[in-house]
Amino acid sequence: MSYTQAEKLQILMLCDIHRALKIRDSVDPSFIEDALLTENTWAIGFRYQSLNDGNGMPRHVTFVGDVADMYSILQYTYNNFDESEKAEIASSVPNFKGESSLVFPGFDGNNETEYLSAADMFKRMERFEDIDITKNSHAPYVATYKRMLDVFIPARNDDWTHDAGISKDSFVAVLNARIHPSNRGV
Repeated sequence: MSYTQAEKLQILMLCDIHRALKIRDSVDPSFIEDALLTENTWAIGFRYQSLNDGNGMPRHVTFVGDVADMYSILQYTYNNFDESEKAEIASSVPNFKGESSLVFPGFDGNNETEYLSAADMFKRMERFEDIDITKNSHAPYVATYKRMLDVFIPARNDDWTHDAGISKDSFVAVLNARIHPSNRGV
């Protein structure tokens, strides 16, 4: 959804009236305000399906959701490996340090603000609670996540299971995709 400045002002004023009248069992006026003021109007249709305009999610929002899903599934998968598989992974992935290597780095608060803002709205909607999705990485990571997603999405679609996660080979391939091609020594 997109709104004109006049429409935003009207909606914000209606939120004030809604709050002053203490209306219950309706929309959350604070949520609506946050979505409008942060240009995350997609979140209104996401949270309130009856208000969904049918235009789909903006690309950066889908990207943030996929990245958060990827880190959740990587953590889940790693926790399902036995000790010998974990040792094999440690020898197959450069600089792998176990679970600490699976902590979501975040988005750069200076250069990836659109992504960080979308992550903040997901947090407000209580999505992806198993990771700190709103972390400021203080370094750009979008290009890294794109490389990882190029490997992860086919793995999630083809070999993900509820009881184990993705395959060990896919897991290793996703983590190795973090390394920029020019630094792989291949």
